[in-house]
Amino acid sequence: MGKERGCYTSSVPSHWDAGNYAPRPYHIMYRTSTPLEANTDTERSADFPSILDYTGWAGKPRSPLTGSILQASIIRALVYYDTFDYPLTVEEAWRWLYPPPNSNLSAVTVADVQREVEMLAKEGKLERRGAYVFCPGRQSIVDTRIERMPANAKLWRRAASTARFLELVPFVKMIAVVNTLAIDNARPASDIDLLIVTAPRHIWIARMIVTGIVSLLGYRRHGTTIAGRVCLSFYVTTDGMDFSALKSADPDIHFTFWTAQAVPLLDDGTYERYRQANDWVMKLLPNAWVWKWPTRLLVPNPGLRVIKQFYEIFLASPIGHWLESWARDRQLKKMEKNIESKAKLGTTEVVISEDVLKFHELDRRQEYNERFRRRLVELGLAE
Repeated sequence: MGKERGCYTSSVPSHWDAGNYAPRPYHIMYRTSTPLEANTDTERSADFPSILDYTGWAGKPRSPLTGSILQASIIRALVYYDTFDYPLTVEEAWRWLYPPPNSNLSAVTVADVQREVEMLAKEGKLERRGAYVFCPGRQSIVDTRIERMPANAKLWRRAASTARFLELVPFVKMIAVVNTLAIDNARPASDIDLLIVTAPRHIWIARMIVTGIVSLLGYRRHGTTIAGRVCLSFYVTTDGMDFSALKSADPDIHFTFWTAQAVPLLDDGTYERYRQANDWVMKLLPNAWVWKWPTRLLVPNPGLRVIKQFYEIFLASPIGHWLESWARDRQLKKMEKNIESKAKLGTTEVVISEDVLKFHELDRRQEYNERFRRRLVELGLAE
């Protein structure tokens, strides 16, 4: 299969260490560092002003626990999403609460967040416009979010269409949208990033079939053809769904958000296992897994499911095992020819193993994490 470029843009709503990741290696086992890749989707202007230019905290160092822990958690969430020109609703602010270490916000409700938001707004530490909450002086990002809605609706239709065609692919257990589109923050020039989960021992044949179908549909991203195309750069098996091993640092803030933002389009019950495998997310984002994701879920097509089951029975035979080995060898040989790939660096940007196929050549997690930490330090809200 052709090389997938790092379309792991910041999905973010979609920053971590992979020292203990040891998947079963092949004769070539690549790993590279950072599952949250950012395309140019999340570029910010170089002259973007410091949050301190807008808050009343400039020049006033504060302890992380100064005032309300809940207030600090709200501000930390807003500052993170502000990095991507994305204001939050009060309900979203509750979902993405990012509390200081060793804080317990398990009993906090949306109503609690609403009250604290109103207080922070009165103090000038955040602003509101309509349903949205954002950092002071950043009213323009509300327009940005609204302006992106039509483009996102179009991309969601393409994503749903793609997932429907892929419903008949044998051994595909879940297809989820990730990165910018997952939080409706994609630009018109954005691509559609998919996370594809397969059954163990069938990842290579599934990838080959998925790539073939998406290519035949004319949907596949390649080269500079990006806008509206489907990026197929991340496959895992159900045995490889724990993404804690793919972090580029600890904590990897950006990647934590990214992992929790996945929105399943097709799911045979695997999403709940995905959530459980990544329960480490809750250490940083206690409410991240509580969301209305089923609203995007496609209703299963019985006819396609029958065809899929037939293929799975056939491919579970000795001939199927041979085809899996053939598909793996064919793809690995092609990957070896890509001398520019980060695959041989041993980090988490590119990982090639029995349970993880991750091709995120462009990874800006460290940049996003550092930018976010710098702003928290300025505000006196860092760990």
